[in-house]
Amino acid sequence: MQFVPSDPAFIADPYPGLAELRESAPVHYDERLDRWLVTRHADVRACLRDRRLGRNFRHVGTEAEFKAEPLDPRWQAFWDVERWSLLFVEPPEHTRIRKLVAAAFTPRAVESMREPAAELAQRLLDECVERGEFDLLYDFAQPFSITLICHLLGVPTDRSRDLLDWSHRHVKMYEFDTSDEQAVSATNAAAEFRDYVLELIEERRAAPRDDVVTGLVEARVDGGKLSDDEIVSTVVVLLNAGHEATVNTLGNGITALMHNRNEWNRLARGEVSAAAAVEELIRFDPPLQLFERWVLEDGVEVAGTPVPRGEVVSMLFGSANRDPRVFPGADELVLDRPNAAEHIGFGGGIHVCIGAPLARIELETSLRAIVERAPELELAAEPERVPAFVIRGYRAVDVVVGGR
Repeated sequence: MQFVPSDPAFIADPYPGLAELRESAPVHYDERLDRWLVTRHADVRACLRDRRLGRNFRHVGTEAEFKAEPLDPRWQAFWDVERWSLLFVEPPEHTRIRKLVAAAFTPRAVESMREPAAELAQRLLDECVERGEFDLLYDFAQPFSITLICHLLGVPTDRSRDLLDWSHRHVKMYEFDTSDEQAVSATNAAAEFRDYVLELIEERRAAPRDDVVTGLVEARVDGGKLSDDEIVSTVVVLLNAGHEATVNTLGNGITALMHNRNEWNRLARGEVSAAAAVEELIRFDPPLQLFERWVLEDGVEVAGTPVPRGEVVSMLFGSANRDPRVFPGADELVLDRPNAAEHIGFGGGIHVCIGAPLARIELETSLRAIVERAPELELAAEPERVPAFVIRGYRAVDVVVGGR
């Protein structure tokens, strides 16, 4: 089996190919991509927790040592925004920044979003159901998620469509086959995003509010504080991750439920809780299919296979989440699967998603509202996939309220 993440057929349904990879061996070296593919749940989880593997290598070695190309100066604005992202920095910077972010991104602040989330979901769905046919992503999931993360961070929602546009363009740089055109677009988006966040920082310094941006500006741990560049990177990653995962999980999940009407009906009848269903939907078709680490030290083995220092390890989340060693009947959607929460959807180790609690609240609240408000929901057309593998989602999910 060849791993071809740019193949439209593979993107449409990667799981048979991933299963073939996973069952043939737990780890594969892909010569074309020059990466080590890790396919099984236990090994992916072990890699996520192995501190000898890192998201960045520049703190321990040179680009030549790690077979890496120098950062292309044409995309400097993008690299500047990514420089201090929690997704990429390593200790000690990661430890310091995450502590400061956690001081602002508190459980109380996240839990306070539950009621506003429920109210917003109902308001948006009232408008959608009234029309009878709507795009679940554009008309509901995107405004729902971006409004909530903006509210928590303290970002004005009047720029929500700009934020969505910047985010969609920005994340194209995470794919395997980013074109120069996409890189230009992502870099321009990063520059516009950065300028906007810097304005917000100045506004909060002048007039603090009860929001996360103010919290990031004022946060202190061991006498230290975040620089403006670190705040920019943090706000951008929270906004991007805070809505991309929710929107794509809803799109992937509702589509899967429309193809599994028995499970949808069980959810509609209240036989399965929305909270339980969310975990299974993330497991079944996760919005993030791959996450990578550099091997930072000699002597590392993955699933018993030596992987030299300087190599890239690609952990295949979609494959791990369909591993029958952990999830019997893994290719079946079972909303009350007892161990669904063991999925690898939010990463792990020191880079585990800091926004996972908020994502769960958003997904649970929105799924419950959709089922209650539109129990006869149906697909109006078969959705078309975004032509990308790493961040998995649909261009649109057109649905119709049954009986219309």
